[in-house]
Amino acid sequence: MKSIIKIALAATVIIFAQNVHAQDTESPVETEKEQKIREMKEWKAEYDKEHAEENEQKKHEQITALNKRKEDVIKRWKEALKVRIEAGNRLRDSGFYTQEELETSKKKAAEEVALNIENELAIINNQIELVKRTGHINSLYGTSVEIGLGGMDQDGNRVLGVAVNRNRPGVTNYDRRTYGETVFAMGLNNAISDNADIGDDFSIGKSTFVELGYAWKTRVFENSGALQFKYGLSLQSNFLSIKDNRTLESVDGENTFQEFPFDLKKAKIRVTNLVVPLHFEFGGWKKEQKEDYVRYRTGGKFRMGIGGYAGVRLGTQQKLKYKENGDRVKTKSRQDYDGDNLVYGLSSYIRVTGDLSLYAKYDLSSAFKTEELGEVNNVSLGLRLDL
Repeated sequence: MKSIIKIALAATVIIFAQNVHAQDTESPVETEKEQKIREMKEWKAEYDKEHAEENEQKKHEQITALNKRKEDVIKRWKEALKVRIEAGNRLRDSGFYTQEELETSKKKAAEEVALNIENELAIINNQIELVKRTGHINSLYGTSVEIGLGGMDQDGNRVLGVAVNRNRPGVTNYDRRTYGETVFAMGLNNAISDNADIGDDFSIGKSTFVELGYAWKTRVFENSGALQFKYGLSLQSNFLSIKDNRTLESVDGENTFQEFPFDLKKAKIRVTNLVVPLHFEFGGWKKEQKEDYVRYRTGGKFRMGIGGYAGVRLGTQQKLKYKENGDRVKTKSRQDYDGDNLVYGLSSYIRVTGDLSLYAKYDLSSAFKTEELGEVNNVSLGLRLDL
């Protein structure tokens, strides 16, 4: 009996030892999370393997573009230094600078340009290193903001206000035919009517206009900058200052000038229009051709634009300023005074210098109508900036 018990105990020990050994040699059970991580790593490795050549090509293109930008930076700043030196020479020749002051100015300009080049190249070199490691430039970083008035970009386009540069390598447009410009104009305004001449009823010096808009110009011919088509959107405000202490009133359905019972400091009518200007611009131009681009420059050349505009009237307002019993009073009233809601007219400009032009416009549509004058049409003459 004891022998049987011994044999049974020995068999139990052997079976238990085999089970323990089996558990030690088996691989641990993989959890669901570990399985997903493993599958993701396998997918990424397979994806990287399949797109390795494409990624290297993109990396090479970005690095090439950044190296080209480094060359452009050096060239641009050297040209800027050349312009400053030439300007200094002209100032010396005119007697504004002495030779010693000129040399000091040149040295300072050269030091500034060298530092600017160094700083910009450092930024681009850092971008190149980032591309080498990650394959792209992180668009969340390296963004620069430029604030200026009439700044010029590398394509000769004028920038007004804020320009954001996200430091992404771009492709140069070989032949850029369309450019955008901010338009600002102001000057004198008056009225032409059936029964009065300019200045009869409205002050010449106190009647003004202002215009603000944005325009695009597109080169018409393939290989010439002589003619461009200019189009855009502008907000125009035309002011007419009424003379002889009168105001414009509607009496029994008729618009008429009425004597005001108090001494007027100001009696001014404002007509605001939203219009689409259309012009054909022609004049001098210069072709600039490089290995990677061609430009038809018009800056500094005689240019003239002829065309017109059409749009809608946004509103007419009369503003009065006067004193009543020693108190200053300001009133504003809105009324159309039977003016045309559809606005259209003729306009033209001639470049005087740089971005500055002599500008004239004439409303063929009626600003308003009065019993004394009949239909009143705005006519304006002033200066215009295309930035």
